[in-house]
Amino acid sequence: MTGKNMLAAGPLFLIAASLTAASLIALACAPSADDGTADLVLRGGKVATVDEAFSIEQAVAVVDGIIVFVGPDEDVGPFIGPDTRVIELDGRLVTPGMVDAHGHPFNLGNTEEEESFSVRGSASWDQVVERVAARIEEMEPGEWLIGGGWYQDDWEDNTIPEHDSLSSVSPDNPVFLYRRGGNSAFVNAKALEIAGIDASTPDPYGGIIGRKADGSPSGFLVNMGNNLVSDHFPAPDKPLTWYMEVLSRAATRGNEVGLTGWHDAGIDPILIDAYKALVDEGALTMRVNAMLQNPREGNLEEYFSAHRVVDYGGRDLFQVRSVKVFFDGALGSRGAALFEPYLDDPENRGVYEIRPEHLYEVSIAALRTGMQVCSHAIGPRAVKEALDIYEEAFIEAPGEDVRFRIEHAELVGPDDVTRFAELGVVPSVQPIHHPSDMEFLPHRVGPDRAEKYASPWRSLIDAGSVLPLGSDFTIYSHNPLTGFFAAITRQNEDGTPPEGFYADESMTREEALRGYTIWPAYAAFLEEVVGSIEVGKYADLVAFDQDILTIEPAEVLNTGVDFTIVDGRIVYER
Repeated sequence: MTGKNMLAAGPLFLIAASLTAASLIALACAPSADDGTADLVLRGGKVATVDEAFSIEQAVAVVDGIIVFVGPDEDVGPFIGPDTRVIELDGRLVTPGMVDAHGHPFNLGNTEEEESFSVRGSASWDQVVERVAARIEEMEPGEWLIGGGWYQDDWEDNTIPEHDSLSSVSPDNPVFLYRRGGNSAFVNAKALEIAGIDASTPDPYGGIIGRKADGSPSGFLVNMGNNLVSDHFPAPDKPLTWYMEVLSRAATRGNEVGLTGWHDAGIDPILIDAYKALVDEGALTMRVNAMLQNPREGNLEEYFSAHRVVDYGGRDLFQVRSVKVFFDGALGSRGAALFEPYLDDPENRGVYEIRPEHLYEVSIAALRTGMQVCSHAIGPRAVKEALDIYEEAFIEAPGEDVRFRIEHAELVGPDDVTRFAELGVVPSVQPIHHPSDMEFLPHRVGPDRAEKYASPWRSLIDAGSVLPLGSDFTIYSHNPLTGFFAAITRQNEDGTPPEGFYADESMTREEALRGYTIWPAYAAFLEEVVGSIEVGKYADLVAFDQDILTIEPAEVLNTGVDFTIVDGRIVYER
C-alpha cells in the first residue's frame, strides 16, 4: 500500500532517509508541529477513507486538527514524537466522522423537553386522558399542559378521537398534545377557546381543523392548524447561556454515538447566537450546518442576508447558508401532498403548509443572497411541485452550484427520480422513516402506489444523485447506525420484514457510509474540508468496536463507538 496524500502548504521536514516517497510527499505538503511530529496518530486499524476510490488504509496522523498522513503502518512512525498521542486500533474500523443530515439538536439537548409531559406508549385514547387527568391534579388553573407523543396507529381503535373526554378532565387548563412527529396535535376545549377556534373558524391555508359531525372543532389539528393554538403558548424567557447549554448537551450526546456533525433543520436567530458563542469559547464539539427557519413573511432577501454565516470562527465549525421551508405535511397525519386521495381519507390529498408562490419567492431570494433552499416535501405531489418551482427559479435567477435540497423525499414519482440529478437538487433522506412508514403506508396509499413511490434510494443513486442521510432526531434515534441499518436492509430494528420493505431500493454499505460522511459534506458545501479521511482535511473521525462494513446486518445495531474525534480533538472516548 502507499500513503494517500493531497497537496497542502507546509515546510519540508528533515526526517529519516528511510521514509518512502509517499511519506516524504505527505511531510512536505502538510501542516506540522515544529518538530515534524503529529499531535495524534491512529495506527493498526482498518481505515475506511471514503475517498473517491473508497480506499482502505491502516494509519492516520493529525497535526493541529488537520490530517497530514493516511497510509500504511510502516510509514507513520516518523510522525510519532514524545508528545504524540498514539491510539493503537488493534484492527478496529475507523471512518470519517458520521454526520446526521437532518436533525433537531435543540430537542436532543433540551432536558426540559424530556421532562415535559409525555403520553408516549399510550395504548389507547382513554389512557392518554387518564395521564392528562393525573397531571392536571398537580397544576394550577390556567397553566398550560404542553407535551405529546401519542400515536393513534399504535391503538387497537386507531380512529382520531374528539376532545370531550379530554376536556372534561381539564376544564381550567389549556392542553396541547403533539402527535409523534409533530405535524399534528390534539387540544382540549380550553385551548380552543384561547385560540378563538369554533365552528365558524375556517381551515387556515396549509392546515386542517378537525370537525365533529356538527361542524364544531374536534380538537384534532394538522400542520398550520397547530399554529392557531401554539401561537398562544407562553413566551420563553431564557438567557443565551441556557441555549448554549442545551446545544452543548446535544453535541455531547451526538459525540457518544459517533456524530461529528449535523445539519440543524430549522433554527431561529437565538440559536445562531448560541452556536456562535460556543465557537467563541472553543466549546462546540460538533461541526454544524444550520438551516435558517423560513420567516414566512417580510423582506426575505434582507432576512437571509442578515443571518447568513459562512465558516464562523475559521475552522468550518458553524455555518448558516441555507433556509428550511415546510412545504407539505407528514404521511402519518395524512398531510403529505398526494396526486390522488388517501385511501383511508377519500376527501383528502394532503396539504401545503405554504402557498407554492411563497416557495418560489423564497427560492428567488435565496438565489440572490447565496442561500440554499431545503424544502420539507414528503408526498409525490409536493416533491414534483418543489422541483418545478426550483427549476423556474433557476431560470429566473441563475446561480452556480446552488445545491438546493428536498428534505425527506419519502414518496417520489418515477418521472421525478431523474430530475433530482438533472437539476442538481439533493434528496436528503432519513432511512429509518421508510420501515417505520411500513405500519401504515399501504393503508394510506395502497400497495400499488407504495411500491411505485416509496423511498426510491437505489433509483435515485443510479440516476446520479447523492443521498445525504439523517434521522430527523428526536422523532427517531440520533444514533446514525440505526439509519445505516435501515439503509442497507429496509427493515425495522426487529428485523421485520425479513425480506425488507421494497428491498430492491436498498443501499450498499459503501453507499450508506458515504451517506453519513461525504454526501452530507457535499450537501453542506464542505466536501473539500471534511467527509473523507484525506490529507489536508479536518480530522473528524470515529472508531467502532465492530466492522459495520462486513458484520451481519443485525450486528450493526449492537455496534458501539470507542472514540469520536472532531477537528483533531478527542471529544468522546469509551
